[in-house]
Amino acid sequence: MFRKLFGLLLIVFCLSSCFKKYIVTEKEIRQHYDTLAFKPNYKVQKGPDYKLFTATFGADTLPPVLFIHGAPGRWEGFRKQLDDTSFHSKYHLLAPDRPGYGFSYYKKKYRKTTIEKQAELLEKTLELNKSVKKTIIVSRSYGAPIGAYMVAQNPTKFEKLIMMAPAIDPDAEKFFKFSKFGKWPVLRWLIPKRFVTATDEKYDHVKELRRIEPIWEKINIPTVVMYGGKDWVVTPENFDYAKRKIGSDSTKKYIFIPEAGHRISRSHAELLKQEIVN
Repeated sequence: MFRKLFGLLLIVFCLSSCFKKYIVTEKEIRQHYDTLAFKPNYKVQKGPDYKLFTATFGADTLPPVLFIHGAPGRWEGFRKQLDDTSFHSKYHLLAPDRPGYGFSYYKKKYRKTTIEKQAELLEKTLELNKSVKKTIIVSRSYGAPIGAYMVAQNPTKFEKLIMMAPAIDPDAEKFFKFSKFGKWPVLRWLIPKRFVTATDEKYDHVKELRRIEPIWEKINIPTVVMYGGKDWVVTPENFDYAKRKIGSDSTKKYIFIPEAGHRISRSHAELLKQEIVN
């Protein structure tokens, strides 16, 4: 019994140490922006069964750019772009917490929400923009299929779709040794809540990707797909899947970056900037 308890505590300690590397606290976010001349403008949209929390930058009369984070994650994962002041005079930057992460939810905090429902809710974020201009979507990892679903459902609303390290191939979902720990009832009480949501999302992701497969042939706006040769989170099959499903006409662009890992928006911020601006 003692050995089992000790083993469980050791797992919790190791996981907690690992998770800390990927979590930026509210205090750290405040301290970060205390050093800058500008601050995020936080917006909260509420309905009977949902809450959407969005950090915005730039005037709401400028063309919108919507950032959709992966799992686990929050809006602050795009700080390289959000803190780029050259964007602030050109675009209205919208960085929401996806439902189930941070301060956003559908029906219940930290509960996984389907791709379709997330797309529906995140489209409400665009109501914060007053420009009547088409939106550029910048998405990554698990956020990519959500952005793609939004485009497929309402293509006239969007100017461009950018997907970085997209997790979109249902036959290439990658599971890790630690993934199963998020399913253990005891550990679910101890690990950060966003990782509980991420675990539930991961174990349903294959089923959800199969359900939305018809969307890819409907994407007819300019689309950019980026993938890093050193990505250990999303497999190369996802990059090939995008090429196969979305096609290769003149409006589609596929960028392979041999030296990049999973966090392309951080490591290759200038390259992403060029694709947004162009």
